Amino acid sequence: MKKIVLVLFFWFYACEGHGQNIKSETGYVKFFSSALIEDIAAENNEASAYFNPETKEAVFLIPIAGFEFEKSLMQEHFNENYMESDKFPEAYFKGILSGFRAGQVESQAIAEGEMTIHGVTKEIRVPGKIFHSGSSLRMEAIFNVVLEDYQIEIPKLMFQKIAEEVEVTVKFEFLYQ
Repeated sequence: MKKIVLVLFFWFYACEGHGQNIKSETGYVKFFSSALIEDIAAENNEASAYFNPETKEAVFLIPIAGFEFEKSLMQEHFNENYMESDKFPEAYFKGILSGFRAGQVESQAIAEGEMTIHGVTKEIRVPGKIFHSGSSLRMEAIFNVVLEDYQIEIPKLMFQKIAEEVEVTVKFEFLYQ
């Protein structure tokens, strides 16, 4: 999987001379799970992305171990038992962002492509917004992920603590150079 991600990033770098790729190295990803016994939330400020405004192609990369929890034990269980971050260190999306209009202050957009989490790749379609101001572009979306779709198993003893579906919030800011 690391090879696939590296190939995608090198491909975007190689295309840089043929289009204007912009990158974000300070992406924000949050997930929230509301279950019967307790809510679980984690944030990650280590996500990165590339976007080509001409072709509307995008790649987003999220290091799984970059998620930070309020409780360190939750973080440990998340990485070791559920996400197996040593085996599946990244989640990523590769696709097209339709609805983007260069120069428009705010656009409704749809991200369509393949998202890979926990080694499982699924076709997804996520609505979001793109904000354009001067030399920057900001992308935001909120969507749900069903854990079972990505073969993330919840032990039967934990079903009241961990929801089967989590809400994911993503925010990326790109600076034109």
